[in-house]
Amino acid sequence: MDTSQTEQELFESEFSTNNLSLMEEIVGDKEVPIFLAEWLKNGLNASAAYKVLHPNVSDASARVLGSKKLTKINISAILAGYDLGVNDYILGLKEGLAALKFNELTGEKVADYRTRLEFHRILGKLLGF
Repeated sequence: MDTSQTEQELFESEFSTNNLSLMEEIVGDKEVPIFLAEWLKNGLNASAAYKVLHPNVSDASARVLGSKKLTKINISAILAGYDLGVNDYILGLKEGLAALKFNELTGEKVADYRTRLEFHRILGKLLGF
């Protein structure tokens, strides 16, 4: 796992437009996989994602219709299609908490505190801190 990537970037790379046909097969609606990709690109903002697909709708309509589109997404089925689960997430979280980088001056591996901080925030949310 590339620990220099944020959680958002990891999701975006995994669910990129190259994988839309698999998601379409799992979900059954042609627009839902595209909406999902836009939703991830727009920081999990359903209104913004819907506006990308339908730029002529009002903001209020985009909020409602984007929310409805989200209800069609079965995250469990998508994760199963990619053979991802809780164990994969926890393993990635552990790796992120121990992230290392190369010190350009010495060439040694040192703690990557910026990456670790992001993973600590994620763990904190999961634990309710």
